[in-house]
Order: sequence, then C-alpha cells, then structure tokens
Amino acid sequence: MKYKKIILAIISVSMIALVILFSFVLRGNFFKYNDINVLIHEPKSKNILIKGTWKINSIESLDGLKSEINDEEKLYISNDIISFKKMGTKNPKFKFRYINFKNYLSSKGIINSKISINSDEAVIVSVTNGTDYYQEFIVIDDTHIATIFNKQYILFELEKKDVDTNSISIENSAKDRDISFLIGLKTLGNKDVVYQTYLIRKNLENKIEYKKIDGLLVNKDNNFFLVNSTNDNKEIFYTQDYIGKKNKKSFFANNSVINFLSENYISFEKNNSDNVNKSYEIHKVNQIDENKKLSVKDISGDLGENSYFESVLKIGYRDYDKTLLDMSNIGVKRNNNKWVFKSIFNNYKSDSFTTTEFDLDLIPTVDIFENSSTKFSKSFIKSKADNFTDYFVSPNEKLLIILTLDELMVYSIDNGVSSTLPILKINLSEKKEVVTFQWKFDNSSEYTYNEFKKIN
Repeated sequence: MKYKKIILAIISVSMIALVILFSFVLRGNFFKYNDINVLIHEPKSKNILIKGTWKINSIESLDGLKSEINDEEKLYISNDIISFKKMGTKNPKFKFRYINFKNYLSSKGIINSKISINSDEAVIVSVTNGTDYYQEFIVIDDTHIATIFNKQYILFELEKKDVDTNSISIENSAKDRDISFLIGLKTLGNKDVVYQTYLIRKNLENKIEYKKIDGLLVNKDNNFFLVNSTNDNKEIFYTQDYIGKKNKKSFFANNSVINFLSENYISFEKNNSDNVNKSYEIHKVNQIDENKKLSVKDISGDLGENSYFESVLKIGYRDYDKTLLDMSNIGVKRNNNKWVFKSIFNNYKSDSFTTTEFDLDLIPTVDIFENSSTKFSKSFIKSKADNFTDYFVSPNEKLLIILTLDELMVYSIDNGVSSTLPILKINLSEKKEVVTFQWKFDNSSEYTYNEFKKIN
C-alpha cells in the first residue's frame, strides 16, 4: 500500500509537469517569436489580412509633439494598390511574419508603456513594391491594424472591406522624400580586402549627409545584418547583431573575395594560394556557415542548365563530358554598370589543363538581383566624371550617384535634369568596386539612418 501511494504521487507530479510543458508548447512563447525575422512568407491566396478601407482610430506621438486626427485621411489597401496620405504604390507585394509584440516595438525604439499591448504575439504584414516603397502593419485583430509613420504610432479601425479606387491618389514621384542610399564597397589592390558601407541621405529638409562603417550592412525589410571578413581574411562572417557583432555565422574563406551581396544571397570569388585556379560560389547569406554552394539549377532551373551548356559551346568547347561540369562554379559580379552571372570552365585533358572564364545569360527563378535601366546614358555620366567606374539613379529619379576612381559624387535631379555641380563629394583613398547597394525611402530611410549611427 505504501509503494502504491508513492507510485500514484509520482504519476500525479509527472502529469502536472506534462500539462505545464504542453501549455508552453501551445502558446509557443517559449520557443517562438523572440526573433522578429522568423517565419517570413508570402500569402498563398488573395487574403492579405489587411485589405480594406481604414480610418484613423488613434495617434500616439513618438517624439512628444501633439498629433491630431484628420477624419478625411484614410488608409486604402487592396491587392492592386496601397495609399495613405497620398503615399503608396501600385502592384504591392505582401509578406507576413510572426513576432513578439514587445520586442518588435523595442526594436523600433518605442517605449512599450506608450502603447496598449493586448497580446504578446502579433502578425506583421510588410508591403513593398521592391524599389521605393516599404511599410509595415501590425495586425491587432480583425478590425484593427497599426503602423509607425512619420514618428507616430497610428492605430486604424476597419471602415469597410472594399476599396473605392476613385478615392485614391499617389504622389510619391511628385514630392521630395526622405531618401537614403546604402553602397557597400571593397578596396582593391591590397593583400587584405577591406569592405566598407557608405550611407548617403537626403532628408525632407533637403539636407544631405553621409556616414561610413566597416563591413557590408544590408537592410532587409527594416531588419539589418552585417557581413565582413576577419582581419586575416581567412573567414567571412554574417551576423544580425550589427552593433555588438556577436552571434556570428562564419565561413572559412581563405583567399576569398566577396563580389556580390543582396538581402538573400552572397557570391564569392575563390583563389588558391598561388592565384592560378579560380572559382566562383553563391550561397544563401543566412546559411553561410553551412557551406552549401548553390548550382545553376538552384538559381535558374532547367532552363539555366541548358543556357550553361550553350555557353560552354560558344566559348569553343564542343568535345567535353557533361558529367565533369561543375554546375556550382557560378557567381555574380559587377561588370559594365550591371550585375552579371559569371562561371569558369575547367577543361581537363591527359596532357593539359585549361580554364576559361565567361558570362552566363541566366534568367533567375529566385530573388537574387534585378538590373534597372536609366534615362542617363554613359556618355552623359562621362561628361560629369571622365574617370567614372559605376553610377546609380534613385528609383524616383531624384538623386544621381557616381563612383569614380577616387570619389563618390552625388547630384540632385529635378524634372529629369541633374545639377551642374555635385551636392556632395566623398573622397575615397583607393580604387573601390561595388559589392552591394540599396535605396530606402521615407520611414525606412530615416530608420536606416538612425540604425547606421549606432554602429561603430
């Protein structure tokens, strides 16, 4: 009888422990949502959660200034358009992610006590057009969403589920906007490659300034990460702790150089010790520590593989064994003011070895890069700077950035005409090549600037 009571007591304690553990699993807070980058995905249907016409319910000022509600100002969201205060975009793209609400507000520099939080968990819907518009919305419940806009926390209430497109106007391109340009450069000619990021910002008061940090900083949906190499250039690391530079994911990359970096991908150029045998690689940047090279098929599917075979034929190799082709010897590099895919064909024969580098004409099936056109010709850029090596025009055609052998030059653009003289010149100590660049606008521009200032 004594042992029976002990056994029953043990079973009771175990059951209580299991119930407690199960409740943690159900809530998910013990495991989930501490990282605001997790579980990002695009909607699989036309149900975008925040579709409709929204009126302002309340405004909480984040800078101490008084804010008043204008009943005439509405937020319009549909599958085809989004607009608020005449800011928005057509053909928006939506992504969802699950977050810890308090952590999210803290990451934006918002004091939690100012905001009413009814739940620890929330869904963030990010809206972008891929170029000059980005905004995030917090789903509070079925009839309320919130956003951070111009230093205000705005709570919206659903007015109706449809949108009257006749009520919508967008004036993004017709007004001055807060705009930031992030450009990551590598220094050439040294034994150790040095990576630096420059931020050039023109705010709403048309004040222009710049800052510089070591490493390559990328803004992915207003969540940042830093990529850099160690001082001995033996490792390349990735970290979301861009301020403290801890929790790094490292890649052993002796004699490797970063040629390209985007929100999702990174490309290296690798050399052996005597710089004779060179190869290219592409990796998913947040999986850099797993050392998983992507192949042509991963980037461009079956059509990409066929294009690769055709390219090998074009460079004169007709008698080769397809099974010997290294389809992961592929990279991305800046060439002639655009991103291009590169590869190297190594031809092994019994008595010789030859290697040939060539460009690949691939159509990516993944979001790796996009080359945009501009109305400014190379001859025009050359008239501005005879020794230019690259140039960039903002998507709203308000800024022109020219990279030369020893300077970054910034010109303003008004009605398609650039300023005669640069409004900013940044001296560069050595020749540099472009590794990454991004344009950010409005709230995202200001947020990028504020985060950039925190990095030493």
